[in-house]
Amino acid sequence: MKKLILIGLVISLISGVVYASSQAHNYSGANRFVENLNLDDVRAVQVDKILSSYMQIKDLAMSGQYEQIPVFLENKEAELAAVLSAEEMQQFKENIGQWAKGKDFSKYQKFAGKYFEHKD
Repeated sequence: MKKLILIGLVISLISGVVYASSQAHNYSGANRFVENLNLDDVRAVQVDKILSSYMQIKDLAMSGQYEQIPVFLENKEAELAAVLSAEEMQQFKENIGQWAKGKDFSKYQKFAGKYFEHKD
């Protein structure tokens, strides 16, 4: 059950970040996650590009490639870690955690369950 909730949380969180960042090209959506990191313009663009690529999760899920989602997430986290310092990465994760507090991710449990059903 914890795995289902965790997967649901990650997918919802990433979807929220992607949706927010896709709504404006001036970082307004994803800005809440990186605004206190004081990134220079080059790194801000790199982070925005990485966050925008999370839209591919939906494509993976829609095509039934559930087992690829954790691999994709690990790769994106590594890409972020290559751009952000360890302290910035920690702050980024804390920013996402603060945003996620109080959110209801129960509607994603069914979707997360599909991943585990196909994992056999």
